Amino acid sequence: MTSTSSPAHKLLQILLLFSIVALPVETMSYIACKILADKALLYAPPRVENYASYLKNRDPILGWPSHASFGQGEYDPSGSRVVPSFPDPKLPSCVALFGDSFTWGDEVTPEQAYGNVLSGLIGCRVANYGVGGYGTDQAYLRYKEVIKDNAPIVILGHFSDNIVRNINQERGFLTNQAIGLKPRFILEDNELKLIPLPSLTEAEHRNLQSHAQELLPYDYFAPGGSSGIHSLTFPYTLSALGTIQHYRIMARLKRNPSYAQFYDPAHPSHALQVTETIIEAFVSEAHQRNQKPMVLLIPDEKDLRWLRDHGTLPYAELAKRLRSAGVIVPEVAEELNKYLGSRDPCDLYTHCGGGHFNPGGYKKLAEIVFAELKEVEWIHGK
Repeated sequence: MTSTSSPAHKLLQILLLFSIVALPVETMSYIACKILADKALLYAPPRVENYASYLKNRDPILGWPSHASFGQGEYDPSGSRVVPSFPDPKLPSCVALFGDSFTWGDEVTPEQAYGNVLSGLIGCRVANYGVGGYGTDQAYLRYKEVIKDNAPIVILGHFSDNIVRNINQERGFLTNQAIGLKPRFILEDNELKLIPLPSLTEAEHRNLQSHAQELLPYDYFAPGGSSGIHSLTFPYTLSALGTIQHYRIMARLKRNPSYAQFYDPAHPSHALQVTETIIEAFVSEAHQRNQKPMVLLIPDEKDLRWLRDHGTLPYAELAKRLRSAGVIVPEVAEELNKYLGSRDPCDLYTHCGGGHFNPGGYKKLAEIVFAELKEVEWIHGK
């Protein structure tokens, strides 16, 4: 007589078989997810220490740096990076710089930062209000709302990857840093509208991993959205597979710089239009203050390689639009490429694939800016 298994017994066998197959797969997927998260290809923020202190001390408009840092470390009391050539912040500035870490001069000493080199070339104080991690939006807001400097010349630095930051409100989605909340602008009827610095509670910040789109609806990179970014969540196999949609991976497969797609006028994020309008707002504000504005489009080594291979730049459309609007935009990448000759672009950077300028790169940037300032007759130097 043949016995048949009960339905419950069959279900148990299926579950056991599934466990034998699925558990190892999930374990391997979890390990893969941790590796991907370390490379910022999955959102898995580290635990936040003392969130209440962060809320209390952050800059209420920009997020960072805290005003308490002014006069500390490499910040002088005015909020500028120290300027060794003219260290007294009470001296009036002849030029004021705004931008991100390339403006600040990351990975080099204050003496080697391009602002200090420029200061020596001109022979006056060049205040350096660059801040690491800033988008063009924060740099513009720092100029407009936070820093009071009546320098006759103001220069806004836009690093090519900044276009990504301009449509982002939590840098942790891009870098997995613990806290990177920031304001951003959107366009309404072709006018800038400020989306202020988010005021998430600690509980809400912890829930970003699963509720990012609800809590930060204006962040293009909120996990689960059209940027292809996902959170590290169970089931880990699906999280790992989901990374193939990540905008950086899709760009790598096409052999494009990850930010190049955002300079396309048809990109659904409208990053180009937002960035263009922010820069034009900076220029307009400077004119209202009787200051002379210049905009630096700062390349990384991928841009210089793209220029050599394609005869153009990933951000060429932005440069064209700004120059058509009468904005002074020096040909920084073109001049750097000419200066390099047959040498590798990495010769100007601390390391390939993500480094800042080395001392020689910053020095050359200062020389390009100095030459442009003389060309437009804003200064009369050596």
